[in-house]
Amino acid sequence: MIAGARQRLPSWSRQTGAVLFVSLVILLMLSLFAITVADTAITQRKRADDARNRQLARLAADSALSEAKARISAAATAYGVAQVCVHLRCFVRAPGAPYDAAELMQTEQAKAAMNSFRLDLTKLDGADASARLAALPTYVIEDLGAPGASVGRSPSGSADPGRLFRITARGTGGRDEYVQVIEATYSVAR
Repeated sequence: MIAGARQRLPSWSRQTGAVLFVSLVILLMLSLFAITVADTAITQRKRADDARNRQLARLAADSALSEAKARISAAATAYGVAQVCVHLRCFVRAPGAPYDAAELMQTEQAKAAMNSFRLDLTKLDGADASARLAALPTYVIEDLGAPGASVGRSPSGSADPGRLFRITARGTGGRDEYVQVIEATYSVAR
């Protein structure tokens, strides 16, 4: 060897592993970021599904309510307002029946008078599958009698002054746990 020349060691023997350590830290940070993004996406998907199911339940209940109003109007036009319940399945609330609409829909008396929506929305498929309901929308029609009088009596003495009906409608979303019950009073003039 030449005097004063240093012997060179191979370059790999002088490495301390800093690049490996830094790349592992970066890989760990990227993995944590990916897990966080995936968790956020799953949470947002669940929230969107919940909102969709709540909206489907409300739309189903609204549709049942609209159908009940249409059937009452059609029967009143065809037969007169006093004869609506003769031609439709109506419900008379017993004195001990629950006041709450959701509880009322669970009683045997209300189930016996329940009407189903005319379209079966539980069997949608293809492009419409996202609007599939877990159960058919249903509704109950109660005859409340003439406005301002007890059932069957006219306040003005006329034969057919009109009638009030309470409609209780129940809609279910895409899963059974999403239920919406709404109630409305509908007045039909003669």
